[in-house]
This record gives sequence, C-alpha cells and structure tokens, in this order.
Amino acid sequence: MARATSGTGSTGCSHDSAVSSAAAAVFLDARTGHPEAEGMTTLRIALEWFLNPDHLPLLAARDLLRDQGIDLDLVVPDDHYDGFDALARGEVDAVVNEPLHLVERREIALVSHGCFFVTQGGVLMHRAALERLAQGQPVRIASPVSTPTTDQLCRDILAGWLRSTRQTKSLPEVAIQPAGFNHVDNLAAGFDGAWLAFGNVEGVAARVRGLDTQLVTTAEAGIPQFSALELIGRRDADTQQAAAIAALVAALDTAIPALCAAPERARALWYACSGDAPSAEGDAIVAATLPCFIAPVVPRRDRWQPMWAYLHAHGGDVVEEERFAAMFPTG
Repeated sequence: MARATSGTGSTGCSHDSAVSSAAAAVFLDARTGHPEAEGMTTLRIALEWFLNPDHLPLLAARDLLRDQGIDLDLVVPDDHYDGFDALARGEVDAVVNEPLHLVERREIALVSHGCFFVTQGGVLMHRAALERLAQGQPVRIASPVSTPTTDQLCRDILAGWLRSTRQTKSLPEVAIQPAGFNHVDNLAAGFDGAWLAFGNVEGVAARVRGLDTQLVTTAEAGIPQFSALELIGRRDADTQQAAAIAALVAALDTAIPALCAAPERARALWYACSGDAPSAEGDAIVAATLPCFIAPVVPRRDRWQPMWAYLHAHGGDVVEEERFAAMFPTG
C-alpha cells in the first residue's frame, strides 16, 4: 500500500474558509515533508482505492484533527482489499470502503463508525454493449476485484436491467476481469463495462470525456443500495485508537456541511490535495460529489440491513446476522 498523495442524520449541505485553506496548506507542506508531528497521535486510514473527491471530508478534517493533536495519514491501496489486510495486521487503524465489504466474512471482527458518502452505483456500460447484451451476446466487464460475491452482484445487476427493460432473454455470458481502479480508462481501452462504478465519479468522467455510456444501477435492478463509503474499524481497537476515530467522526460532522456550503472552496481543496490541474472534468466531479456527503456520521444497522439480507439470501459470503448486528453498536 502507498501513502495518499495528500500525506493525506441529515444531509450536510457555512463553511469557514480557514478550514479549507488551512487543510490545503498542511497538505502542501506534506508534499515536501510531513509537518512536524512530534508528540502527536497518528491515525492511519486505508482508502478503498486512489484518492478522489469522495474523500474530500477526510481531507477537510485533517486540519481540525491536527488542532487536537491527531495526524491523519491516508493510505492508498494497490488492490481493493489491501486496507482490510492492513487492518488485520495492525498497520492501519481503520479503513474506508463500501459497506458491501464490511459484511463479508473475515477473521477479524469489524465495527462500523458510520457512513459519510452515498451515491448511485453499479455497472457503467457502453450503450452499444448494453444493446449487444440485450441481444444475447457476451460482454466483458472490468472490475477492481473479482470474488464470487462481487461477480454475482454484477451479473445480478445486469440481469435485473434486462428484466426491467422487458427483455425475455436469459443473461448471456458476462466475463468479469480484474483490471484495476481506472474504470473510465478501462472503458476507453475496450472493456464493455466497468463494475463497482460510482455515478458521481466515473459516470461524470465518462460523460465529460464524450463516451456514450449508461450506468446500470442497483436501484434499476431491484437490488438494495450499497454504493457508499463506510468508516470501518476493529471491534477490539484499543482506547487510544477508539478516541482518535471518535475525533475523526466529530471532525467529519463539522467538515461535511462546511464543504457542501462552499463548493468553490471544496474545488480548491481538491485541486490542492490531489495535485491535479483544474479542469472541466474535475469541477464536474466535485459538483456531483458534494450532494453525496451525509452528516452526522453514525453507525446505522438499518441502512445496510437490506443489503446484508439480499447477500445472505443469495449465497453471498457474508457474516451471519448476529455478527452483522454487532457491527453497529449504536445503530
């Protein structure tokens, strides 16, 4: 795993400009060497994949946490499950990932600290490939990960789309191939679709780049929502870890409404932290992402109960109900 380029309820949508500018300043200092962190607690959070605008609340929270003596260190994975492996080894204190992966069976007992982002997600398809699929022809799908549970979900979504469009044909062959995180690049390179895509990022990027695509969502297929980011930790976290994560949650509750209230500052923070040059694509993705943030960040069993029940009923490799319930100590 690599460190992020950054060194680092109700929907939260008045941002204190100092929050954004200071967070950006800390980041820019970190690019030439981390700011002095002597005597500070380091909180290491593994991301689900490369740094993107979905992580803006974490970037905005960094400065708030530094005022409390906590240095937030964001870690970018090489592979989608790297964060969970690092959590099991004690190399990170928590992970940010889709709730789908929260409920998968693992040796370590996990706990939810809450969800800060929800979007529409599913399989991003070339429209021409969707037409071929409807005609019974095989398609090839890129995915950051290929497991029996995730592969079956992809096929279920496409089968649900066929039913919703009154197609009578059974689902043809759907080949799912691990191909990294760059969904839109994979589409441009010849894949028919990209699985585990988010509408606010890949859906927007594909449109801005002129690709003729359609996001086939879980909602269209009658499958419960799971396109979101959950803050996930170990149930046996020590007192210091638990306190630092609680401080992060409180910082997110402050940062999220501030970001949503000041889109121009959110854009500036994103470009400062990512190192990307301002662009129409970046502006559009940030604009589409801000409404996806939610606060307060709280663990909610009811939010993911339908997802867990669907996976459990369809043979997914997920935890049993008692262990699922234990992941949400307050929800």
